[in-house]
Amino acid sequence: MISLSYILLCGQFLLLLTVILLQCLEGIHSQNSSTTETPASSPAQGATATPFSEQPPEIVKYEIPVESTNYTEPYEYRPPSPVVLCSYLPEEFIYCQDPVDHAGNLSALQELGHGCGGWGGQTQKEVNRTSVICTALDDIECAGPREFLREDVPCIKYTGHYFITTLLYSFFLGCFGVDRFCLGHTGTAVGKLLTLGGLGIWWFVDLILLITGGLMPSDYSNWCTYY
Repeated sequence: MISLSYILLCGQFLLLLTVILLQCLEGIHSQNSSTTETPASSPAQGATATPFSEQPPEIVKYEIPVESTNYTEPYEYRPPSPVVLCSYLPEEFIYCQDPVDHAGNLSALQELGHGCGGWGGQTQKEVNRTSVICTALDDIECAGPREFLREDVPCIKYTGHYFITTLLYSFFLGCFGVDRFCLGHTGTAVGKLLTLGGLGIWWFVDLILLITGGLMPSDYSNWCTYY
């Protein structure tokens, strides 16, 4: 009978041969891979050919074009990166300042490059649009400058004037000029009060103007909406 020690010795010998064979195969594979990559990296054969999967991502330089040079900042951005540009963040991740009120000063508007020269408007075509300064929130990670200009912001403001409330004032107390007092037209409101609504004619005209949109708040603000 074959002894147990002889079987163990044969097993160890086979294991040693297997390890030596695997090391030889690994050395041959590494040598073949190095010889195949050497011509591609040799400068004597022209341009270097790198596999597409191993090519580094292209670095693209972006520049935010704005009217004011204070907010133009070139930077490097890698498109494959999961971090988006700060200017692409949605509204819940940024803080935007109110539009700059130039109060009709067109020269100041042209000098700054953004802001509202006029406010209000009943239709979309009547509403002016501008850019506002926005900043990414502190805990939000994004690429590029954290302060930027966001465009296409409507020049609309709300100062607490409600159309239904003003209409009721005009209908019931319009002869005393209460509607114009509420809208900020103090001078004409006093005249309307002294004439008792122009003997009813002024009261009726203001009621029609209010319904058709001809009588608005004096600060050019829009009507507040009910939710």
